[in-house]
Order: sequence, then C-alpha cells, then structure tokens
Amino acid sequence: MNIEKQKTFIIRFLYIALVLGIGYVIIKYALPFMMPFIIGLIISASLRPIIDLIEKKTKIKRAFVAVVILLVFYSLIVWLGIIFGIKIVQLLQEIFDKLPKFYSSTLVPAITDGFQNTKERFPDINPYLERVSTSINDSVSSFLKTASTSVLGMITGIASRIPIIIIKLILTIVSSIFFSVDYHRIWGFVMKQFSEKHIKTILYIKENVITTIGKFIKAYSLLIMITFIELSIGFALLGVKAPILLGCVVAIIDILPILGSGSVLIPWAIISFIFHNTAFGIGMLILYAVITVIRQILEPKVVGNQIGLHPVITLICMFVGAQLMGVLGLFLLPITATIINKMNDDGAIHLFK
Repeated sequence: MNIEKQKTFIIRFLYIALVLGIGYVIIKYALPFMMPFIIGLIISASLRPIIDLIEKKTKIKRAFVAVVILLVFYSLIVWLGIIFGIKIVQLLQEIFDKLPKFYSSTLVPAITDGFQNTKERFPDINPYLERVSTSINDSVSSFLKTASTSVLGMITGIASRIPIIIIKLILTIVSSIFFSVDYHRIWGFVMKQFSEKHIKTILYIKENVITTIGKFIKAYSLLIMITFIELSIGFALLGVKAPILLGCVVAIIDILPILGSGSVLIPWAIISFIFHNTAFGIGMLILYAVITVIRQILEPKVVGNQIGLHPVITLICMFVGAQLMGVLGLFLLPITATIINKMNDDGAIHLFK
C-alpha cells in the first residue's frame, strides 16, 4: 500500500513538474512573440464591460461602440504619455544644460581646492598629487566621452527599433479592435471546442485569474502610491525641484526589482557628499532607508493579504519568479501560486492539505 502511495506521489510530482516546465518555456520564449495580441486581448477584455453596457443601453452597433471606446482609451494613453514625456524631457534638458556650468564652477574648483589644501599640509607628496590630478582630469574627460558615446549609442539603438515598436503598437491596436468587436463570437467559438466539464473548469480558472490579477493591481497600486507620497514629501522637505514629478518617476522605478529607488537616491546622496552638501546627502540616505524599510514590511503583507497567501510564501514566490523570469516572474509566480492555492482550497485539485 505504501509503495502504491509512493508511486502515486512520484507520478503526480513528475506531472506537476512537467506542466510547470512547459509553462516556463512557453512564458519565457513563446510569450514575447505573441505579446501584441495578448496585450490587445487584455485591453479588449478590460473594456468589454463598458462596451457591453453602452451597446445595451444605446442599441448602437457593437463595432461602432468598440471603435469609439478604444479611440478614447488610446487617445487618453497618448495624451498622458505626451504630457509625462514632455515633463521628463524638460527636466533632463535642464539637468544637461547645467552640467557644463556645474563642472566648471563647482567640480573643478572643489578638486583644485582639495589638492591645494593637501599640498600645503603634505608638501612632500606634491609629485604624486600632480600625477593624481592629471589622472583625475583624464578620467573625467574619458568618462564624459564614454557617457556621450553611450547615450548616442542608446539613442541610435532606440531609433533603430522604432519600426519594430511601431509595428507592434499597430498590431496591438488592431487586434484589440478585432477582439472587442467580435469578443463574444470569438469566446463562443473557443468554448465550442471543449466539453461541458472542461468549459466549467476553464470558466473557473478564468474567474480566478481575473480576480487574482485585479487584487495584484490593487496591491501594487497601493504600494506605488505609498512610495510616491513618501518620495514627494521627502523631496519637498529637501528642497528638490519638481518633487511630485520626481516622486512619481522614482516610485515607478522602485517597483522594479532590478533597479529600485536606491538606483536613484544612493548615487544622488554620494554626489551630494562629494560636493560637500552633507545635509542633503544625509537626507537622501534617510529617505532611502525609510522607503526601503516600509516597502520590505508592507510588500509581502499587502500583496499576501490581497491574494490570500502567507507573506513568507508571497516573498519566496516574488524572489524566485524575479530570478527565473525577471520583472514578469515577480508578478506571474505569485499569481500562479494564488490560483493553485485557491483551486486546492475549493477542491478542484488536491495537491496539499
């Protein structure tokens, strides 16, 4: 009897491992090729309730309603993107316009004064200081050239990808229109390919996926909002220009596991220390510490409470997912774990007690 249980366990384990392996390969390698159509389907499914409601109330043809709603939706996205992009470009332009003046009026005098003070205190090491000074000037010049080349290369790389990006955007928009216009027909066709038992399972999984994704969006929206408020208040107290805009940008960066707010705040603090703006640098480090501590405390709890997983399990899933699939895995693995846990609780599957 024990041998039979062991065989059953091994078979079930291998089956789950095979399904997870196939799912990983599909998500990792096949999903990017279908992304425009997947995004189009997600947009269509998100706007479907509005389109259905307007179609029912006004008796206007679904195709017309769908096209109008999608045009309004994409116009709003473009409008927000343009406004946000203009603000970012203006901020970057202001920063780069001030860099030469900052280098000549602040950086060079600071380095010169530092070397002069050192020479007066330790005259015996003047030859070494001269070599170090020359080396620093060469390094700064090399850095500026390398940075210019890198920025130019990045811009060229983005420009070379513009045709592909435009094609993907067009495919996303067109597919979302087709999905919205014929949503019920497409869904009905797909459902006809399955038996009644399988249809119930598909509908059950669909409901769980939509519910879980909605809870994830709610949880991370709350986290982004909290971080945004912290950053905006912190930047305002430190006297940073455009604190709300910068708070929004850094809050979005903070949600990414590879970057995080430290990729902005820590270099900013280091530069402040270098140029003797000690109070500002300490303020940046304190702000980073506050954001990091609050984020580490709230993220597993907020996300776990929303999706019904223990904070430790949520944290493990987020870490493993990020390691396996990057940003996508950060969200996908906890969502998958939530769906599996819900199905197990409802008795649809029996993986654990």
